[in-house]
Amino acid sequence: MEHARKQRYPALAGEAELLERARKGEREAYGTVVEHYRDRLYAAAAALLRDHEEARDASQEAFVRAYQNLHRFELRRPFYPWLYRILRNLCLDHLRKHGPARSVSLESLVEERHVQFSDADGKGGAGSATGIREDLHRREMARHLRSCIDDLKPEFREIILMKHFQDMAYKDIAEALDIPIGTVMSRLFHARKALGTLMEKHRA
Repeated sequence: MEHARKQRYPALAGEAELLERARKGEREAYGTVVEHYRDRLYAAAAALLRDHEEARDASQEAFVRAYQNLHRFELRRPFYPWLYRILRNLCLDHLRKHGPARSVSLESLVEERHVQFSDADGKGGAGSATGIREDLHRREMARHLRSCIDDLKPEFREIILMKHFQDMAYKDIAEALDIPIGTVMSRLFHARKALGTLMEKHRA
């Protein structure tokens, strides 16, 4: 599982060097950074705002503001938590002014990845009747999970998404939310407990 998450969001090679070059005005270097984090940041914005268009605008604005404030960023630190904090502040400001859209559920925001029908001979593999049934069951369970996450209170939903969908480490979540690591762990524990309760309730 951990290996799969790392593959989903691999580290950006030479990130500090690219950001240093961007500080000096090399827009192409910053373009490489944007390209690397674009989909991940959009997914975070969509989960917070529940609206595709607003999420696109917020993520684009976050990249602009990050570029304008690169001189304040410490190059020895990972870039994404800092970028996420900028995005989060933009989204929270938007929600305070306009309220939640809730026009899109997490079910349609979280892409189902790595669906493979790789067994060419069809003998008990992913392309067989058994494999297809198992795949459909996994998809149904995934939809059920996302529906329950959607029903969590905002701070629990956010930290579940940051850890399990954004693949952020405890220290990166702590930096992005500006809270101690202990608080991250405690909040995540209670969020998982609340999620488990919801799943049991929905399953009953």
